[in-house]
Amino acid sequence: MIDPIEDVLAPIVIERSMSIFESFRDTKHVDIVQARKAVTRHVFELIGSGQTDEKELVVSALTYLKSLEARAEATKP
Repeated sequence: MIDPIEDVLAPIVIERSMSIFESFRDTKHVDIVQARKAVTRHVFELIGSGQTDEKELVVSALTYLKSLEARAEATKP
């Protein structure tokens, strides 16, 4: 059973962070799908560990997305 906090808070945080992430650059659809999957997992882990402040969760999600982006850039030839 999904916790009511996860059921309400997670989608809000995921949508807000993805909207901001997508607005900064033109990104391929496949990259957006992968980013959404990764940030969804990350947000649920944060909420599961007790973090419930929406603004902090969005900032954390954006930071996580930026770190994934940096890792992807670092592995490009």
